[in-house]
Amino acid sequence: MKNNRVLSSQELAQFGAELDALKARVTADLGESDARYINNIYKAVNYTEAAGRGLLFAGIFPPAWIAGTALLGVSKILENMELGHNVMHGQYDWMRDSRFNGKNYEWDIVGTADNWRKTHNFKHHTYTNIKGMDDDVGYGILTVISRTTLAAFLFITAYLFGFICLVISMGCCDSRFRVR
Repeated sequence: MKNNRVLSSQELAQFGAELDALKARVTADLGESDARYINNIYKAVNYTEAAGRGLLFAGIFPPAWIAGTALLGVSKILENMELGHNVMHGQYDWMRDSRFNGKNYEWDIVGTADNWRKTHNFKHHTYTNIKGMDDDVGYGILTVISRTTLAAFLFITAYLFGFICLVISMGCCDSRFRVR
């Protein structure tokens, strides 16, 4: 069932006005709390990484190794999903802080920021959920299909976790790598 239709000139103008109003409201609301938030995330990334690496020096003791590994994992998750993702979308360019410049930000993961900008910012946000064009859909094992049962999903997740981590680290950030 297709629900698409061409908007009339009046509807298109109204939609454009609504988007402009939304942008104005969001821009007017930007301020100190947003700057404080991203600065706190930046500090959390750095502190959890430093603490994690420090604990790994005492890694001969299993609790230190586990805590160090967990803190490094938290640091990478925060850097990837919150700091890098939002900064490279340009969310904090308004601050004029070089640490949060979306065009120049580089993160410490396998794929480069430039590859992420191409595969995520451009391809994913231009062709959202279009199979064959949106790489986020094209990875297959990460796609949740309505016909998938919970048991099948849990089974697949449990056995492919390591592979999923590899795909996220390598594939999402490098447009040359494809899982078909």
